[in-house]
Amino acid sequence: MPKFTQINDKTYLSTLKSQFSLIQVGITKQKSKNVLLSNSDELLSLDEASIDKKNEELFSKVIEFPIISTNSNEKKLGNWAKLSSKSYSFYLPSSSVLFALENGNFVCKSEENICKEVE
Repeated sequence: MPKFTQINDKTYLSTLKSQFSLIQVGITKQKSKNVLLSNSDELLSLDEASIDKKNEELFSKVIEFPIISTNSNEKKLGNWAKLSSKSYSFYLPSSSVLFALENGNFVCKSEENICKEVE
């Protein structure tokens, strides 16, 4: 594999790791805020973005600067797509990594080896 390709792969993976962490921290902050305000601490959605649509603001309920989406047709590398009200995909050169909001947690749903690399 050429060096440039390896660097590119690592760049996308680094982007995924940092954004995944940012989303998780945002979820934790939102849960804490809900508890302090005596609201339900259950987080039902991460954003109001349309499903599988490009240029939507993803994760806007949990992070200050939303991430702009791609869609499942374009699969723009290094970007997220919203697949359903609670599931998302991040596109790497070699694969897509699936995530879901489950019981108020944002979890990796892809193969274990890929998820371990992200988490």
